Amino acid sequence: MIFSLTGLWRQLVILAILLLFSGCAWLPTPAPPPVVLQVQEDGTSVWQDEFAFVPPPAPWELVQLDEDDYSLAYMKLCRDSYPCQSTLAYAEEPFGYSLDFERRVPEFFKRFLWASRVQFAKPTLEKTTLFGKEALIADTEGIEPVKGHKVWSKIVFARRGERVVAFYYTQWRPAEADYDQADVEAFDRFVETFRYLKPSFYETL
Repeated sequence: MIFSLTGLWRQLVILAILLLFSGCAWLPTPAPPPVVLQVQEDGTSVWQDEFAFVPPPAPWELVQLDEDDYSLAYMKLCRDSYPCQSTLAYAEEPFGYSLDFERRVPEFFKRFLWASRVQFAKPTLEKTTLFGKEALIADTEGIEPVKGHKVWSKIVFARRGERVVAFYYTQWRPAEADYDQADVEAFDRFVETFRYLKPSFYETL
């Protein structure tokens, strides 16, 4: 009996050693990284199975963000002058806390581009609708007085469920340069074509 148990233990030890050295072959194959942006045949793009929209045309480029971040952004650089760039973005959690759009506007601009020392003019507000609900457009220009730069900012506040979401647009130019109207038209089209593919996490609570 003793010899029999010893033989069994020997076999178990050998089996454990074999499993140890062949462990890599037993590990499951890592899942491929998630595809966050899928381009559809009709020209629309789908972001993380969450949003669908028509992306702005080249030379606009998608800005690489954290894959877990639902916000997305595109940037367009140009060499006509310095600075010369435009950005459009969608944010699930824009600056501020108020659910009232007109109260949210000053909360938002208190922190928006704060690091760039921009002094914003009082925004022009325009009520509109988006996703079948009330929305508010805040349009303004900011001046960076030290470097002589200016920025055209257009923010569209909208609702996803009860929460406030926002679309951002900025266009930087030297103080004496003209803005490019085509860039804001690309932003407007991005907003107009944007739609949700499923309820948000907060809408399912």
